[in-house]
Amino acid sequence: MVISMAVIMIPLLLISWIFTNDPAPTVERVEVAPVLAQAEENSPYPVLRTENLPDDWVPTRVAWAQDGGQWITDEPAVGNSWQLGYLAPNGIYVAVQQRDRGVESFVADVTQDGRREPEVSEVGGRTWERWLSRDEVTRSLVWRDGDMVAVVTGDTDYTQLEIFAGSLVAG
Repeated sequence: MVISMAVIMIPLLLISWIFTNDPAPTVERVEVAPVLAQAEENSPYPVLRTENLPDDWVPTRVAWAQDGGQWITDEPAVGNSWQLGYLAPNGIYVAVQQRDRGVESFVADVTQDGRREPEVSEVGGRTWERWLSRDEVTRSLVWRDGDMVAVVTGDTDYTQLEIFAGSLVAG
């Protein structure tokens, strides 16, 4: 009986060890500069980019599409659309997105049908509206400038969003 148990337990322990000792996935850093240059050249609004963000914030997504061009959803972009996302040191994804058409539906999508909160954040010389998603997990900062809207969003607190928003400069 002991031999039978060993025959069963050894493979189970081996399988368990293999699947629980996988190394943590590596984060793929994207090159922001080429897409940023294209966006700054073609955008009718000033594109927000990070400046002086610590090196432990890793850029993981960058996208630009002119109105009607192919967006990251493989659908035509509604308005001139920009997205820049980073993995923060605590492993939280934080991003800024901008658009200049269909802004109300854009804000609803990015804030996950959020609701505007009564407080605002004053960051980088801009007044950002605070939004909380319907499930109260995702927070967003929304800044409007004429026809353009920018949304900083992440599943984190407003303090971390404000740090990110404070690093944003118009190119």
